[in-house]
Amino acid sequence: MGKMRVYKKLTVCALILTLIITACVKNNSTPVITPGVTSITGYLKYATNLSILDSAMSKAGFLPTFDSLKPVSVAAPFTLLAPPNIAFSNIGFTDSSIYYSTPDSLRKLMGYHIIAGDTILLSRLLNLQSNKLITIYGDSIFVSAYNGVAYINGNAIVQSDIKAGNGVIQSLSGVLIPPYGKNIYQLLQNISTTSDTTLTWLVAAINQANNSTAYPNFGNLLSTSNIYTFFAPTNAAFRSFLGDTLISQISNENPDTLARILQCHLITGRYFSPDFPSGGKLYSYANDSLVFNTTINLNVKSPSDSIPANIISANRMATNGVIHKIDQVLYY
Repeated sequence: MGKMRVYKKLTVCALILTLIITACVKNNSTPVITPGVTSITGYLKYATNLSILDSAMSKAGFLPTFDSLKPVSVAAPFTLLAPPNIAFSNIGFTDSSIYYSTPDSLRKLMGYHIIAGDTILLSRLLNLQSNKLITIYGDSIFVSAYNGVAYINGNAIVQSDIKAGNGVIQSLSGVLIPPYGKNIYQLLQNISTTSDTTLTWLVAAINQANNSTAYPNFGNLLSTSNIYTFFAPTNAAFRSFLGDTLISQISNENPDTLARILQCHLITGRYFSPDFPSGGKLYSYANDSLVFNTTINLNVKSPSDSIPANIISANRMATNGVIHKIDQVLYY
């Protein structure tokens, strides 16, 4: 009989404990994300791999708009191009970056990932007749597709068609950096003194090449409305190629020679990294044949190069084309 009373007490205690645990779980459970019902803001809030994007969108002031399932704005629905945390980390963008950024600067960056008034699914991206889409601030982004994979400005869509109640999310492999209204020449001048000081020798070489009497002014060439792809050698690449140790020595280089070398780095047309023909050729502004390899390391080789130049940072947008940073000067 005593054993029975003990058993009953244990049973009652277990039942009470179960009810307490159940209550706690119900009170602290993560809200369910229901496809097609949850807002875009809801997805960003509870997707752990999108926390940096969520924070940036929050400081930029976009989350209230994305939170409504029936927004009064005529801009809805939305297509959000969503880089995961790893994509932000790859460019050195962290939570501290958000803290030190102004809301206005984040609106420009984040706005380049938002298309308003349209739900754009992967099937449409794979068959887009016009490869240009317009973001909420009027900037252009460009779509390409190869072997069933869609790319935005050269960045692959790695998770597609995440449907929300007020739009769709397409997850990207990289962060889209807007051109900020700058052409190739202006952008190189700007980033060489701000975000990427490894390009200062290139800008100095362009400025010296502008003095050429045998070839067109190269800075003007990079500033026109014509569309180009430009391969930008780093400071280390120029030091190795010219045998110089001081940037000031570039002013002693023959401007005609520099202009001709730089022409070897310029291709007419906009080519993102997925557009390069592996094992195939594209021709430079001066008709040099540039050979590409995309199977192992992404690289490019000019006719006189014994080894190819690696593309170490790709797909930087300008208003008149795209820039790819390389680790070696190409020679004709």
